[in-house]
Amino acid sequence: MDMPAPRFTITMLMWLKPEGPDALATFRQQAAPLFETYGLRVERLLKISGKGQIVGDNRMDVPQLAQVISFPSAAQFKAYVSDPQYVALAQQRDLGLHRMVVMAGTALDVSAISTPGQGALEDRLYGLGLVRFKPGGANGLDTFNLRAQALFARHGMHLESMLEVKQTLTPVGDAQGVEPQCIVVFFLDNAAAMKAYATDPEYAALAPLRDTGLESYDFFIGRLVLP
Repeated sequence: MDMPAPRFTITMLMWLKPEGPDALATFRQQAAPLFETYGLRVERLLKISGKGQIVGDNRMDVPQLAQVISFPSAAQFKAYVSDPQYVALAQQRDLGLHRMVVMAGTALDVSAISTPGQGALEDRLYGLGLVRFKPGGANGLDTFNLRAQALFARHGMHLESMLEVKQTLTPVGDAQGVEPQCIVVFFLDNAAAMKAYATDPEYAALAPLRDTGLESYDFFIGRLVLP
């Protein structure tokens, strides 16, 4: 059986003005018919609370929100952002933003290494990683994810999605040099497991498989925004 085509996926980082939450809520409500017309699907919406890095120094300001959306194809995305109704609504939305960085590309197949979460959604601690590789270094991340499956299972760590970034745009404000090659979305079933995961001897043994191929791996952490 043929596999469905990968969806065209966009990750958005948003830094809000005080009126930003209301502007976003109004945009989502008024743009809902457009979402349906063009097949827009909100994959994840995260309220960001902090940042860190695996390799690098993460000099970026912490955004208030991170959102992952997807479309059936790049053509549907282009039609969506060209729709006059979207253009008018987006202008009003953007008045509530200090900055918005948009990273677009192809969703990668992670079915071999992705596992379902356990427990309550509100207990999850999410991470959104922005990754740049040294030449030929991408294989190290893949190897780490495959070899770390038992480690992940022991601590309730889950790889949810990966995006190969094709283009980075800054519709509002300054991009601050954000140009990842890959975006990784992961989560822990419970935030309390983070320390045990990070200090597990198996993590220390496996991490070099990933890290030697990285130019940088910055991340933001946060919680799901639930309906």
